Amino acid sequence: MHTLILMRHAKTEGSASGGDRARELTAAGARQAAEAGVALGELGVDAALVSTATRTRQTFAALGLGVTSTELDELYDGGSETAARLISATDESVGSLLVVGHAPTIPDLAATLLFATDPDQARDVASWFPTGSYATFTVTGPWSQAFDTGKSDYRGTTRPR
Repeated sequence: MHTLILMRHAKTEGSASGGDRARELTAAGARQAAEAGVALGELGVDAALVSTATRTRQTFAALGLGVTSTELDELYDGGSETAARLISATDESVGSLLVVGHAPTIPDLAATLLFATDPDQARDVASWFPTGSYATFTVTGPWSQAFDTGKSDYRGTTRPR
């Protein structure tokens, strides 16, 4: 059994002179991430996949989890199918995986995992997944089957205060 945590980056500035990839966390976003890091630390995270955008890297750093991350351009612009493929390729020795990315990819992945068991909640998660939120799933089979129907159990979504 594995744990998958899908997190949308914390609150950011509206724009940046360097473009969308360069947008940084606001002070509130840094606080959101630090608070989430306390809860995620209690869950235990073994590894992380993080988008290369500045805001996702800053979110991951502010979590303070002390685990190694792999930064991937594909999590910035690859979409949910690409992200699902990356998650499915996770080594079986990883017990708990955190993925820090963006909307619409992160809410879409959460909704995909939820849809088989709770279509109404899947629609809710797909339509409202604010910055700094994360959803937690138990993957009951190998990582390669995480997105197969019935192989993941939803634990819940935590939204920032």
